[in-house]
Amino acid sequence: MPNRRLISRSLHALSLGAAVLFAPLVLAAPPGAVGVAEEAVISGRIVSIDPESQAVLVQGPRGNVVELIGGDEVKNFKQIKKGDMVTLTRAAAVVTALEPVDSKDTPLAESVERTARAGEGAKPGFAREITTTVTAQITKVDAKKRTVTFRGPRETLRTVKIQDPNIDLSKITAGRMAKLVYREVVSIVVTSPPKA
Repeated sequence: MPNRRLISRSLHALSLGAAVLFAPLVLAAPPGAVGVAEEAVISGRIVSIDPESQAVLVQGPRGNVVELIGGDEVKNFKQIKKGDMVTLTRAAAVVTALEPVDSKDTPLAESVERTARAGEGAKPGFAREITTTVTAQITKVDAKKRTVTFRGPRETLRTVKIQDPNIDLSKITAGRMAKLVYREVVSIVVTSPPKA
């Protein structure tokens, strides 16, 4: 029986569906490990369509099958055909600002989302850009790899890469509070299968 995941307005729901479908492609991390937000591209083939419920069964590269439900927000559902490919792309998180703050500041996080959808008549697809501002405790700084690990408001650890050479990591030390702004982009698109 396929796993059921709802594609909703939340990035979290989208990621869960992808994680179930493409579980064999995700390397299992040991307990307490910290994940780096790297770019990931995963694809699966549509093996069944239910127009009434706007659900599709998608099979991953290792045979995993998951049911994705588009809901009313999915445009152009009628353009989907059996055999089409569903591709989810998650770009690496890009830190746009990083600065130390007063150690008495309270950890917090705020996110702003922007969404773009496929045009009329095209196969369904969308891209979601999430910009997050977080005040968090820095737990590790790797100046050589230009990565920073922080403990977020929900006590989860996250490692992000600092690509901007103008961001000075010498002022950021483990144990300090810092304000980070980072941007992530997730897209999911349906495309026709490649011609033989």
